[in-house]
Amino acid sequence: MGFIEIYPYVVLGIAFSVIIPILRQALPKPKTGAFVGKSLAERIWPIMKPYLILAIFSLIIGVFVVALSGDGLADWVKAILAGFTWDSILQKGVKG
Repeated sequence: MGFIEIYPYVVLGIAFSVIIPILRQALPKPKTGAFVGKSLAERIWPIMKPYLILAIFSLIIGVFVVALSGDGLADWVKAILAGFTWDSILQKGVKG
């Protein structure tokens, strides 16, 4: 598979890595005064903003993952795993 064919799968792996923590934090929590009267967008944006910035950065890095992997990403499964693994490592490094 060439760069154009494999890149979307790397991006998909990165997207999984970014979306899973957002969904985990967006799970219902006991109501507190902080969220009373706020719309869904006002509640989700503070959770989503850092992950959106990370996603944009990760999409740029996805180009480098594909370029540096060469023929190592021969199928879509390896491409998804490469994207997911790289982004998970990045998130852990930023937090820790």
